[in-house]
Amino acid sequence: MNFTRLGEPCPLCCTPLLLDVYQTKSAQYDFPTAERIIRRRCRGCQAARPEQWTEVMRVLYES
Repeated sequence: MNFTRLGEPCPLCCTPLLLDVYQTKSAQYDFPTAERIIRRRCRGCQAARPEQWTEVMRVLYES
C-alpha cells in the first residue's frame, strides 16, 4: 500500500517534507510489517531550486 505523510523538515526551507511511503502488511497481522520511504519531496524547493535540492538530498540520504 502506498501513501504520503509528513516527515522531517526540509534542509533548505524548514517546511515538512512529504514522504511517499510503501507499506507491506502480512495476512496474519492487522498492523504493517514493513515500511519503506520511496521518495522525499518539498514542493517549493524542488520547483525553485532543483539543482540545489538534488545535491542536498543526495548528500543527506545516499550515504
